[in-house]
Amino acid sequence: MNKDEALNKFTFMMEYRNLSSNTIHMYQWYLSQMFDFYQLEDVSILNVSMVQNYVVHMKQTYAPASLNAMVSAIRYFFDVVLETPLSRRQFPNILYDPVEITVFTEEQIHLLLDTKDVRLRVFLLLGLDAGLRVGEVARLKVSDIDSKNMLLHIRNSKRGKSRKVPLSNALLNALRKYWIVYRPDKNGYLFPAGHSYSKNPYINQNYINTLFRKHIKQFSFYIPHIRFHNLRDTYATLMIKNDCNIFTLKKLLGHSSFSSTSRYIKYDISDLAQAPVLSSLLEIE
Repeated sequence: MNKDEALNKFTFMMEYRNLSSNTIHMYQWYLSQMFDFYQLEDVSILNVSMVQNYVVHMKQTYAPASLNAMVSAIRYFFDVVLETPLSRRQFPNILYDPVEITVFTEEQIHLLLDTKDVRLRVFLLLGLDAGLRVGEVARLKVSDIDSKNMLLHIRNSKRGKSRKVPLSNALLNALRKYWIVYRPDKNGYLFPAGHSYSKNPYINQNYINTLFRKHIKQFSFYIPHIRFHNLRDTYATLMIKNDCNIFTLKKLLGHSSFSSTSRYIKYDISDLAQAPVLSSLLEIE
């Protein structure tokens, strides 16, 4: 099986699974890079030793989180294309300490939202007030806004999952101001692509990321690793601080497992200062 045949089959299986277009593109890229690295004419000769050595080599280039995405892509390729599944024991994920969550303060949130750009303000509120991923923001349709029931419908997101999240008055007002200026097609995407030759009919999520970085660089609290996803981190952490239970938060964030949601509990250490210590409980001096 040559490279093109393998990638075509791999793409078909990912589309069959209804994986997001972003995931499909990313997995294609990781596999293409590996094929080129080994200069394979027949990709079926790949084995566990080769992919392990490749991941070790790519540690010089990729951060651990990206390496694990690569591992997932390769593992899925072996499963659905080569039909020789790799166990997690044979081909495990890379262990690492996750990047610390960045959460914006109340003052920082007000500074971020103080913009005359009505579209940017909607982007910010979709992250801060609804907890959306940047890809979910990009793919929103006008029909996903349910102002009657004050809900946002998030469809076919990560791993093909859909969910509903509350639509706040602040976000609804921002959306109405955006509508007056941009007038998107009521039967189409809320943020349509800027060019007719764009790959997708909706705005490129990298454009949203770039716009966010340009906006935040003007503030004194800017640090290089801040990204749009930190708006979602702020949403989740503040929900926990305001007594939202983890079961509800898991649904609101669209997580598949509690382990993804629990990281926000671990981050919230506001109650630790009031926690009792053993010496005090036992009256030890």
